[in-house]
Amino acid sequence: MNLLHTADWHLGQTFYQYDRYNEHQYFLDNLLQIIEEQHTDVLLISGDVFDTANPAVASVKQFYHFLHQATERFPQLQIIAIAGNHDSPVRLEMPQPLLEDTQVHLVGYVKRNEQREIDYKRLIIPLYERGEVMAYCLAVPFLRLGDTPKNEDTNPDYTQGVEAFYREITEKALAIAKGKPLIAMGHLHALGAELSDEDTAERPIIGGMEGFKPTSFPNVLQYIALGHIHKAQTLGGKAHIRYSGSPIPLSFSEKDYQHQVVAFSLEEGRVQDIKTVPIPLHTPMLSVPERPLPVKEVLNALASLPKGTTHTPAPYLEVKVLLNEPAPELKNSILKAIAHKHVRLARIDVRYQQQQNTKKETLQKEITLNDLQPYEVLQRVYQNKFQKELPEFYKPLFDEAMEKATD
Repeated sequence: MNLLHTADWHLGQTFYQYDRYNEHQYFLDNLLQIIEEQHTDVLLISGDVFDTANPAVASVKQFYHFLHQATERFPQLQIIAIAGNHDSPVRLEMPQPLLEDTQVHLVGYVKRNEQREIDYKRLIIPLYERGEVMAYCLAVPFLRLGDTPKNEDTNPDYTQGVEAFYREITEKALAIAKGKPLIAMGHLHALGAELSDEDTAERPIIGGMEGFKPTSFPNVLQYIALGHIHKAQTLGGKAHIRYSGSPIPLSFSEKDYQHQVVAFSLEEGRVQDIKTVPIPLHTPMLSVPERPLPVKEVLNALASLPKGTTHTPAPYLEVKVLLNEPAPELKNSILKAIAHKHVRLARIDVRYQQQQNTKKETLQKEITLNDLQPYEVLQRVYQNKFQKELPEFYKPLFDEAMEKATD
């Protein structure tokens, strides 16, 4: 049995002002090709199918069209998709009644029975090959605090709750599987997951409280297909516990990630041949320069960009600038510099030079906004950001704005 692990599609994402429909379609077309080349029997999608809980109609159609193509082209293919923290659990499961005669399973949320017990059996899905059950999949969606088992002796603890959930569902699955292998899915933030320094897309969801130890997964699980972290990686040195990563870069911090899906097989009850399959990049991302520089140097770097060809997608451009003070004409200067370049300006990342010799006060008086007048707030914000006094010419402009605001 051959399986394919992917996650974090984020269909419908708008990259600054740019729609990414074509990029996602390029990935989905490649995914169909990979399914064929890898002779895939089971496709695992570990959450964040959509970028928002209320995706655009075009994105929903794109997902359904993929399901239709995949099931029509590969009649024996099983597809299991779980909800991530970006997905609406109800919306993800909405088409499930129409898919009852197919091998597509959409798992959005955890259900409880009349006794308020967790319905684990609903999340334990048999995996078939030629009509025979070969393994079982624990399709665990993104867990919220109310989804986890309750411990009456202690205060609610999210991490302990997630650990208890995987322990209890594994116990239920072992009783059902009767020796057949178990694989698990999840959408969570695991401790030790590696991120780039500037990656802010998928930081810990609940203020760091939900960091889950990879060692907390039951040892009997043959493979753990995770989503949420966009950088593809294994955890704790274990090849069978891994994030597949996002299939396309979802921020400039991800432009150097190796975007991929993970293929593996089950042979004689054991996971074998875990390998990564790269995803071709549709639209490149470009940072000029790689680190913030003064305006003159930035404009020179932009001027040296090649004009390129219109036959390939224009790269998204991030411009990194280092300033000493506000530069109102900065954007216009950048637009002029790239007017005939084969790029699309997406972001201007402005950083301000901090004074190196500024002495830090040992003690700082605590001040609330109620203690300050509005103009004093502006002065303090400006001074904190630019390390200099607010110029006097802002005062009449501020007074005019305040007068209009209070009319």
